[in-house]
Order: sequence, then C-alpha cells, then structure tokens
Amino acid sequence: MKLRHYLIILFMLLAAAPLFYFSNRASGPSDFPSIMMRDITDPLTRSDELTPAPDFTLTDMQGNPFTLSEQRGKVVVLNLWATWCPPCREEIPDFMALQDEMRDDVLFLGVSVDREGWEVVRPFVELMEINYPQVVDDGTVARLYGPIRGIPTTFLINREGYVEGYAPGMLHKERLRPLLQALIDA
Repeated sequence: MKLRHYLIILFMLLAAAPLFYFSNRASGPSDFPSIMMRDITDPLTRSDELTPAPDFTLTDMQGNPFTLSEQRGKVVVLNLWATWCPPCREEIPDFMALQDEMRDDVLFLGVSVDREGWEVVRPFVELMEINYPQVVDDGTVARLYGPIRGIPTTFLINREGYVEGYAPGMLHKERLRPLLQALIDA
C-alpha cells in the first residue's frame, strides 16, 4: 500500500475514535430521556414538561466537592469534553469569554471524560487558564445524562435546575449567547 492509503485509514480511525470511546463508556440504561435542543428564545416552545437536571457531586480541581444542585439560581452550561478532542478545544475560549461576560447569572461547568483523569486535565486547564470550574467524570455524568454519542456535548440548565435542552457538537458564543440571555431573562 502507498503512504496515502495508510494516512487515509489512520484519519478514518481517528475520526471514529470518539464513537468507540462512548459506546464502551456510557453503557447501560439511562434515567435521562434524550431531548433535542429547543429554541428557547421562542416562548411558544417552552413547556412545563422540562426534565429536572440529574444531580451529581464530583471533585473539582482544588479537591472540593462540586454539587450541581447547589448551583440553582444560576443558568448552568454543563459541557462534556476531553483534552484530546479538537472541537472541545476550539469552543473553550468562547466559553471562557461568555463566563467572564455573564458571570453574575451563568456558570459554565467543564466535565472532562478523559480516562487519565486529573493527570491530563489539570495541566491542560492550567495551560489554557480556563476560568470556570472543572470536574472529571467517573462515569456518573455520562450515565445520568446519556447516552452520550460524542463530545463535545453541552446541556443548558435553567435557574430552577431543569434541562432546557442539549447541543451535541461544538458551540460558538454567537449561537450560545442569545440562548443564555433568554434563560437569564426568563
């Protein structure tokens, strides 16, 4: 085979890696029904049938417990990501900018699914100077919010602790800002 063929095969394997990772990682039944991202800027799409955000407690980078339910009163952007994920890396600066801009009303939370845990997450977070809390998933979040088909995946949780929707794939601040503003104003 030519080098070009090997490169094509390598690229295809790398592109499929997240699918294999999550098919093994998030196995088992989920208590969380799959929902699609709703246009929350349209009040007609809002309903009383929102799903309560499943609660969890994980340890943050400083070794303190982080409990999701203790964040009520703020809009929470729960982002599942990994250090090896290019789209995850690309959206982090936008999340940092929005965290600075909306810090009084919004809390971003990074939930790393890196299997190596803090060993790889801590240096990455420090290098990027990420300005919002980080936790490493022990399988709990992926199970409660899954099945997660790929990363990044972002859940928007309103001030009362209900999931407004989720977005599989990368989010940019131009798309996310109006969604967050609608939740702040609700």
